Amino acid sequence: MKLESLMMKKMPIWVFLLLISLVLVGSVLFGWLVKHALNGDERLGETGQVVLTIADFPSLVKNTFSELRRGDSSPLLVANRFSQIDGFKKNGKVQPGAVNDDGYLLLSAYDDKKGQSTVKLMRISDARVLHEWVPDIRQLKKHQHTDSKFFNITDLSPSDYRMIHPLLLDDGSIVFKYRGPLFKVNACSDIEWEVDGVYHHSIEQDPDGSFWVSSVIEPSLYDKVKFIDFRDDAITKISPDGKVLFAKSVSQILEENGYRGLLFGAGLYDNDAIHLNDIQPAFYSSPYWEKGDLLLSLRDRSAVLLYRPSTNKIIWLKTGPWLNQHDVDFIGQSKISIFGNDVIRTPVGSALVGNHNNIYIVDLADEHISMPYSETMKKSDVRTLSQGEQDILDNGDVFIEETDYARIMRLSPEQVVWEFTVKVDDNTLGMTGWSRYLTKSQASSIVSVLKGMKCTKKLK
Repeated sequence: MKLESLMMKKMPIWVFLLLISLVLVGSVLFGWLVKHALNGDERLGETGQVVLTIADFPSLVKNTFSELRRGDSSPLLVANRFSQIDGFKKNGKVQPGAVNDDGYLLLSAYDDKKGQSTVKLMRISDARVLHEWVPDIRQLKKHQHTDSKFFNITDLSPSDYRMIHPLLLDDGSIVFKYRGPLFKVNACSDIEWEVDGVYHHSIEQDPDGSFWVSSVIEPSLYDKVKFIDFRDDAITKISPDGKVLFAKSVSQILEENGYRGLLFGAGLYDNDAIHLNDIQPAFYSSPYWEKGDLLLSLRDRSAVLLYRPSTNKIIWLKTGPWLNQHDVDFIGQSKISIFGNDVIRTPVGSALVGNHNNIYIVDLADEHISMPYSETMKKSDVRTLSQGEQDILDNGDVFIEETDYARIMRLSPEQVVWEFTVKVDDNTLGMTGWSRYLTKSQASSIVSVLKGMKCTKKLK
């Protein structure tokens, strides 16, 4: 006799239904606790957790089933923390800070109507979309030849694919990737070239027009070491026509510069000990760096370093006070900026330290560290856990993508200038993919080029 038949004969129906109800309630409760614990909600003590769970139960059930329904269509739809924001509107009104912004947003985000990620060039002052790139994701997948034991890149559907950190070029083309080959598509979204391999995280252009991209070397340089299954992140330089010019393992850079202890000597072995998430080339020389030097962000070491490829030398390296950071940039003649996620990574997720992210400004002249946007980031509850980016603007404002929660913002040290989301409905946002802020001068010539473009095929 089958087990379920035996259970039904031996167990009253009301007991069976009660058990099912308890399982469902327990699942919702557990999910709620995990979500808030990982978001660093210090209001929750033992009693507070129970009280808040009971109070929030109806909305939790509603949101849970809403997210399950949404999950059937795309994993790139995220729960909406910002129901009052829709595009550049807040509470139904266009934000004055956006109207007065003469810059442009190069938006990478999931488009629910198109069923895939797209890239849009938007003028912020009137939210007008000036151009859109909608490549055929199925065609992109046909160009994937390299699989990886660290990245699942063969089973992606169009609704899974994120166009990460698109870089807009002078001819109206863009370069982007997502856990696989690096692509360049023209203004009409046709593939111009692809570089096979496993490329991830940021894309930055250097002074000679080439691209620096994070990659993974497989097989790893450490594959012959017993018990080691190491993700060997590397810095890779790609030519403007899509050829690999240079690649070097970051772990090898650390070893050759005397930092093997930082790589393998801190705690238990971690197969993702580097997690390179940004390579920022220097466009000019200063007393503290040379043109062509690279700032590298090593998330899992909470380390930022200044590397000189011409001599294979680490010029400067510092761990913390930021934790598990993303996005590093040069500022002026002596400073660098760092987007500190300020999280502790655990086996079940990441937990915030201090309830919000921070942007750290380090002056290499005297090692002084400041956090000028901390109060505004606290008030606006910026708390992306595993992604995020920043760009310090000329007037001292900062452009931020709170990637995990799909919010884009411009902040000053005193206030929020504007906020932006891709709203799908009251419960759901389209996931962003490392968008960029372009100044009027950066975008003006490209806008002129795009106006003259005539694409023969109709974009999806």
